[in-house]
Amino acid sequence: MRAIKNLIPIFILLLISAYGYQVYFQLPKVIVSGIIFLPVILALLVISLSIHFNRSSIFFYVILVAITNITLGLELANTDLGYALLSGFVPLMLLTLTAMPDRGIVSSRAIPAYAVLASSIVFSVVMMSMSPEWLTHLLLTDWLPARYFDWTQQPQAVLFISISVFISMLVLYFLQPSPNMSAGLGVLVMLLIQLHLGYTDPSLNVLSSTALTMCLYAVLQESWRMAYLDELTELPARRALRERFQKLGGLYTVAMLDVDHFKKFNDTYGHDTGDAVLRMIATKLNKVTGGGASYRYGGEEFSVVFNGKDSEAAKPHLEALRETIANTPFIINRSSSRRKSDKKVKRKKNKSVRVSVSIGVADSHSNASTPWDVLKLSDKALYRAKGKGRNCVCLM
Repeated sequence: MRAIKNLIPIFILLLISAYGYQVYFQLPKVIVSGIIFLPVILALLVISLSIHFNRSSIFFYVILVAITNITLGLELANTDLGYALLSGFVPLMLLTLTAMPDRGIVSSRAIPAYAVLASSIVFSVVMMSMSPEWLTHLLLTDWLPARYFDWTQQPQAVLFISISVFISMLVLYFLQPSPNMSAGLGVLVMLLIQLHLGYTDPSLNVLSSTALTMCLYAVLQESWRMAYLDELTELPARRALRERFQKLGGLYTVAMLDVDHFKKFNDTYGHDTGDAVLRMIATKLNKVTGGGASYRYGGEEFSVVFNGKDSEAAKPHLEALRETIANTPFIINRSSSRRKSDKKVKRKKNKSVRVSVSIGVADSHSNASTPWDVLKLSDKALYRAKGKGRNCVCLM
């Protein structure tokens, strides 16, 4: 579901670009003259934001769009071999830079990415000047009957590269769906269409602007995630809860949830295992019934907000959540050692443990004037739940 959700804005931008391409020459001259500068403005904006948020993949997408635009606009690849090299290397570079780990922009660890990009440019320039027979044969030969490819001017080898890269990007995206990956997929489609259409003003202006807008959307989406989502659990964080409280009014319930004996659990099994427990609980919180919205408040504490429900109506849903967590076994991988033939052999043993939570609940009918006051009351109810032996739900 998340993979499809990330692709919706990209698909909408694709439709807008297709319409813009069709009506480009019907636009008033004032608008057309302004669109000429749009790719430059967008490129500078996205590069600035990608450097600010240290998003190297988006940065390199913009560089590839700029290289394609400059090469096409100045007609630098004005030979069949040069155009085939451009059309083949651009998608390959995009795939390579997407697959490489994100290691920053201004960093020594980013040198491999710059090296790959620079070596591709140098290789293309050298091959264009030398025009070796083997490369011309490889890229420009019709390997299949030409009548099946009369719909495009691209060489068959370049088409095979483009299709292979597109399939690879799709696989990468569905393995790791994210706004950055969806932008990379959209930029790839825009570049492939642009290289297919060649030296035209609509191609250079409309399609490149669309590709850069996809990059801008990805950067803004990632910055929103950094600000509003908790990185460990991917639940909305306290800032999102604060904004939710600003909109609350009328009848609502706020529940505070705390993991029982979490410090002891961390000390026994380690922080990595503790993080895994928090992620497991967050998964259950995401599925809370009754219309509850879950947030990570901080540490091992979480909040659940029910709009339009009092505490009595919300309690059954919180009880169901508590029981689900308590009845879900958590498997811990533990390594042990034994000696066999005077050699120390390590084995992994799995241990199943139970994790429970305590929940305090308060609603807007209580003696509280703001949602933060209701939250404080639910926190008091949480301490009562802990005093009663934990693993229970207490109403204020």
